[in-house]
Order: sequence, then structure tokens, then C-alpha cells
Amino acid sequence: RPCPIEEEMENVEVRELSHHALLSYLRSRYISENIGRLYCTEIHYELRKRHYFAIAFENKTGGYEVRNPYYKGCIKGKDISVIRYNKDTIQNHVCVFEGFMDFLSYQELHRKGNYHVCIDSPTDFLVMNSVSNLKKCLVELERYTAIHCYLDNDLAGRKTVETIAGLYGKKVIDHSESYYNYKDLNDYLRGKRR
Repeated sequence: RPCPIEEEMENVEVRELSHHALLSYLRSRYISENIGRLYCTEIHYELRKRHYFAIAFENKTGGYEVRNPYYKGCIKGKDISVIRYNKDTIQNHVCVFEGFMDFLSYQELHRKGNYHVCIDSPTDFLVMNSVSNLKKCLVELERYTAIHCYLDNDLAGRKTVETIAGLYGKKVIDHSESYYNYKDLNDYLRGKRR
């Protein structure tokens, strides 16, 4: 299912993440340039004759989640994103996130040595990019012996964890407890209590 207005986007160009406005947006979310550049690119496109640009996070099928302070959408279709610790082997552990901002937040917390929230062992990462991608996630999660969920502290997040746990039982560890005062992992990183 393509995202709205995507069909009308023209001259789409993907490049290295470098635009100061986008880096500044990441900084406002407490994400460093290094982490941003490591996992994201920058996308430029035209829409109704106007030029736009945004942070882009690639998914499994070559599409992109697209984000700037004013717009949240996707290009070339929605899918999950899988980031392997080692491209040739699958780890025992996988961390699951709803969106890529939470994934980037995890990387920041891990870099700071926050093992109150992060796990201290090699792990693969799965970003759902939308709770509507749950079915695609479930297939991917079969391969792991430990599934660490870092979903939002809201109804959708809880229901998603319940569904995953309903299928994989004791393999599932819900980490939302460790940031229960916060809406999500990015709010926790920013110290923005609800």
C-alpha cells in the first residue's frame, strides 16, 4: 500500500545525510550526527513543483520511511527494516521497535552504556515502521531465541507486545517497564516525562 501523495513525488534523490536542518532536527531528538549518518540517508523530492527534503530510513524492500519536523511518511511502500549485527549470521537476540526514532534512541542509549534499558549482548534489530506491519515481523522473529520489545507505552504498543508474546511466549521480554514514565524510548532519551 503506497503512502498518500507518494505517487505525486517527482525527482526523488537519495544522498548522504548532511543537511544542517535535518541534523539539527535529529539533535532536537537527542540523536547524534554519527548515529544518524550511520543508519539514515537524506532524500530530496519535488511535490506539486515544490522542493522538499527529509531523513530517510531504508526498509527491507528498498522503500524508505521519511521524516522531517513537518512530515512523516514513506516512499516506495511500507515494510519492516531489519538491521543485522553481522550480515552473515543471525544473533540469538533481536530488539523490536515501532519506529526508527526509537531504534536510533536505543543506539544512543547503548552508546552511553545505559544497560538499565539496553541489553549487553550482540543483537539484531527489527523496526516495524508501523504496527500494521506486525504480520511481517512475526515471520522474521521466528529465528530468534530472545525477543526484546521496546514498544510505545500506549494501547497499540501493549497490544503488539501481547500479540508477539501470544505467539512466542517466554522468548519475549517487554522492556517498556524500564521507561514506564515515558511515552516511548525517544522521550526517555530526552527525559521528557508524560
